[in-house]
Amino acid sequence: MKGQKLMINQKKIAILDDYFPNLTTGFRISEFNYYLEKYPNCEVYATRYDMHHHEYAAVYPQYKDKVKPFTQFDWTGQSYALYYMVFLSNAAAFHFVYEMFNTPFIFELYPGGGFWINDDEIDARLIKVLQSPLLRKVIVTQKRTYDYITSRGFVTPDKIAYIYGMVTYPEYFHSTVPKRFYGKDKNTLDICFVAHKYMPTGMDKGYPIFIEMCKKLASITEDIRFHVVGNFDRDEIDVSELGSRIVFYGLRDKSFFPQFFSGMDMIVSPNLPFVLIPGKNFDGFPTGCCIDAALHNVAVFCTDELNMNDHFEHKKDLFIIHADAGKIAESIMEYYQSPEKLYSMSACGQAKFREIFDFEKQMRDRVSVIEQYV
Repeated sequence: MKGQKLMINQKKIAILDDYFPNLTTGFRISEFNYYLEKYPNCEVYATRYDMHHHEYAAVYPQYKDKVKPFTQFDWTGQSYALYYMVFLSNAAAFHFVYEMFNTPFIFELYPGGGFWINDDEIDARLIKVLQSPLLRKVIVTQKRTYDYITSRGFVTPDKIAYIYGMVTYPEYFHSTVPKRFYGKDKNTLDICFVAHKYMPTGMDKGYPIFIEMCKKLASITEDIRFHVVGNFDRDEIDVSELGSRIVFYGLRDKSFFPQFFSGMDMIVSPNLPFVLIPGKNFDGFPTGCCIDAALHNVAVFCTDELNMNDHFEHKKDLFIIHADAGKIAESIMEYYQSPEKLYSMSACGQAKFREIFDFEKQMRDRVSVIEQYV
């Protein structure tokens, strides 16, 4: 990673987390590893250390000794200059730690992770964290998040760093796996769905819509194939009529995706807000899976039910769909019949996504926040 290593006084930056170092949490791996590389006095204290450290250490041996179980946290409180966390759930769960030792903290408020809107209990948690005198900055990644916490008076704008987007693997910006094109390198048009299932049938991620779309397309043409990555299987929804035309891969880590995406032509993400938690939850736009696919030159077909898109041009950089399987299938057939249009859009999308989610820029913006307060 680029950037001169900095020693920020003799005290440590302590990252506190409830999921790291699970290798499937890509944005955490990328962001936290950057800090571990940049700051010699940065450490991660993980509550799930025993579950995942062995696999993490095998991939990132250079950082393994800087990732520690939470049981090794210094309870004198004398070792740390700053605490850092992602998600409201962590900022709230570890609230007692920074209050106990009167130590400042910064946290990143992504959608999800214990944060949703229009909920008295969650609002109370937001107020407790955002109005703590020890809060130095909250990093928000979506305009909708910014508008919600400011309009409710939970925090003043001077306490917010608005950094649109998310952090993903730096390797994804330099993939060397060659793209395979329909009609040239392969005989099938390949469409994928990539998501984690958080509720039955993955309704919030639009999985039932995706399967219905697959069935409609399968009835029209024989050379379209479908691919599902995530904790879904053939028993989730009846897919018997699709036979071998649909493949399930289970949950995968970052090493799987460059080769996988090289053979994909589209990713379809018909995700829906306010379904997982009625009237309250929403995903960032675009989802992390769509970002990763676009970085690998895969055309993105995704919903934007909350009109959160401020950066991408419809039909140029990506295709905004509505949560209607029939209409999605119709839109896909237009590109199936004109693959050159599809590949023009995926190439423009790749360039735009690389610009917006540039790893070094995303990390520079976050580092500039941290370095104001240590």
